[in-house]
Amino acid sequence: MHRYFFLLLVFTFSTNLSAENMSPSFINVRSNDGTNLNVVRFGNNNSPEILFIHGFSQSYLSWNKQYTSDLANNFSLVTFDLRGHGSSEKPINPKAYQSPELWASDVSNIINALDLKKPILVGWSWAGFIIMNYIRYYGTDAISGINLVGANTSLLGPIPPPPSLPEENQNWMQQLISNNIEDNLSGVKYFVDLMVAKKLSNPDRENNIILNMLTPPYVRKAMLGYPKDNSDLIQKISVPVLISHGTNDKIVNYPDVEKVANVLTNSELSTYIDIGHAPFMESPKRFNKELSSFVHKYSK
Repeated sequence: MHRYFFLLLVFTFSTNLSAENMSPSFINVRSNDGTNLNVVRFGNNNSPEILFIHGFSQSYLSWNKQYTSDLANNFSLVTFDLRGHGSSEKPINPKAYQSPELWASDVSNIINALDLKKPILVGWSWAGFIIMNYIRYYGTDAISGINLVGANTSLLGPIPPPPSLPEENQNWMQQLISNNIEDNLSGVKYFVDLMVAKKLSNPDRENNIILNMLTPPYVRKAMLGYPKDNSDLIQKISVPVLISHGTNDKIVNYPDVEKVANVLTNSELSTYIDIGHAPFMESPKRFNKELSSFVHKYSK
């Protein structure tokens, strides 16, 4: 039944693909600890390459407004399900989700397995940590640039969410790690709504709820917590950085992201007024246009 719902979700998202976008290619990439990662490639393989990395409890399907857009006609788009997410393998051992080196090697192995030539890394939310892990262990020689989207990095310490209002759900994170499926579903629904400033359309909301439910509670629980201090990496980020962030982000506080942008001398902050945690979902035309310009400018 779980597989049926996943295939139905893939079909729902894939029906928007045009002939120009080309059919997706699914590739299995093996991680350093033997975990199998579901990697997907869209678009023109002879064009500049973009590697999209989704966030906590999400899936490669999160990027459907990118791989079904003109981006797929002009670039080679690669994305994947993080370990424990989507159709990637889901190890039981919590240590599989707590090693910065493993997260870094997942990205490096994908770059090498697909022979990507200095891709732009696009990291949403928790993927900011993954990109920082990658830089810590592999540097920036193999990439051309970074787009941090609603991302947490701990470059100036971890960024908390803005204070919640009294009437808001205070227990959604505990629900996300609960084995009670009813509670878990309630937490997922709240989390999906929390990601955006304005509610998603009913089909998009339903699809996002389904893809979030593909991540088991034990995976989410193992991922809780994050690096407390990545400030030593500030001087090591030698590639251009585009920071795309919404002023109404309820997951990663915007004013703290402004401070990060100020310490990264080679960064550009793109502010999305009245947009939440997922500008690529809420304002896809603008996001895609800005990403396209960034890639054209800095891809090598």
